[in-house]
Amino acid sequence: MSDQGDLVPRVEDVVAAKARLTGARATLVARPVADIADVLGRVGERFSDPGDSVRREALKELPREAVLSAELAEAVLDGMAVDWTRERISRLLAEEFEDPRVLDGADGMNGGRRLMAFGPALCVQISSGSVPGVGVNALIRSLLVKAPTLIKPGAGDVVLTRLFVDVLQDADAELGAAVEVCHWPGSDQELTSVAIEGADLVAAYGSDASVRAVRDLLPVTTRFIPYHHRVGIGLVGREVLHGAVDEVARDVARTVAMFEHRGCVCPHVVFVERGGETLPEGFAELVSGSLEALASEWPAPADADEVGTEAAEIAQARGTVEIYEAAGAARMIHGGGANWTVVFESDLVAVPPLPGRSVRIRPVDDLTEVAAILGPAGRHLQSVGYAGAEERITGLAESLGRAGASRVVPFARVSFPPAWWLHDGKGPLETLVRWVEVE
Repeated sequence: MSDQGDLVPRVEDVVAAKARLTGARATLVARPVADIADVLGRVGERFSDPGDSVRREALKELPREAVLSAELAEAVLDGMAVDWTRERISRLLAEEFEDPRVLDGADGMNGGRRLMAFGPALCVQISSGSVPGVGVNALIRSLLVKAPTLIKPGAGDVVLTRLFVDVLQDADAELGAAVEVCHWPGSDQELTSVAIEGADLVAAYGSDASVRAVRDLLPVTTRFIPYHHRVGIGLVGREVLHGAVDEVARDVARTVAMFEHRGCVCPHVVFVERGGETLPEGFAELVSGSLEALASEWPAPADADEVGTEAAEIAQARGTVEIYEAAGAARMIHGGGANWTVVFESDLVAVPPLPGRSVRIRPVDDLTEVAAILGPAGRHLQSVGYAGAEERITGLAESLGRAGASRVVPFARVSFPPAWWLHDGKGPLETLVRWVEVE
């Protein structure tokens, strides 16, 4: 339904879209997965081509919809579109399946077992709008496992999702017929209920509350993949706090600023180990300097309403931190009218979440303390960025994995996981398929 513009679909529109998807299934299932991957890659590569009208259209519309500056919107598109190429999509298949032809109905051998993999007859993807490109990733995954898909992109991700589907339909009408894009407010439970009724699999991205709301509408027989609220943290080991550490501070600042700090991989707290030449408080000053510099390279969004709302939230949060400052338990460095804030928590106080490009720096005597400090918050932990501690990272990853983390990675690679990353600890394609064993 990519021709609907910004109109909210009617119930009958959603029902008709699902009927079209049911009719497209037989053709989709008959397509070799290698052929599907090739078409998706050729479409995706257009978003990385500076001379392509598709990329220009995306960069024209993305800043307004996603509330990003033009400069940051381009950085986000470049980072996401890396995985929409033929090479990366083929590698995704190879990383997930020993022989991707198991998706074509062929017997695949896995440890001596004969297996075939089947995608759902109808997949419904209810995506989040906090990070543009998530909807495209979801569609690519669905089509690779040959699942006709109805997708509801999030409010900040409609442009890229619809544009990708429009280009796909022009490039390959058969494959394009296996996707329908409908957007409606997440609060509209009636449309959500109609959309998911009869689906074999539903994937939902968003806050804990929004994911729970979808789950509660589903019968027990419907497979459900929840991608609920997640956050990232950072680790800076004493090994890297000797000599020039500006590059580490820059990497931390870029992971904070990317997506305007709305992504599930963005670090909210960075734990800095004592014992290095640069003290944790000094490292906080370096990060603040890098965030100040980034305000010129990646300006904050210019949308007046968004800026006004965020500014009020930032002012309120900074006011709360000032109470801790007065007690000597914290120190705050911020950009004034700019939307970045760094809080150094000298006594590990419970500073509230901060809006905007914000990060909390917490000193620790040893990084092995971090898992215990996280406690129940580890259930929402996703990515852990790190610098230094390379010789200790395996042991740290084990403790953090037990605490809830599913990805431990150098800071420079935090923002854009590869297509084959273990999303919330699971392979993104394998979690969509149903296996059949032939004995």
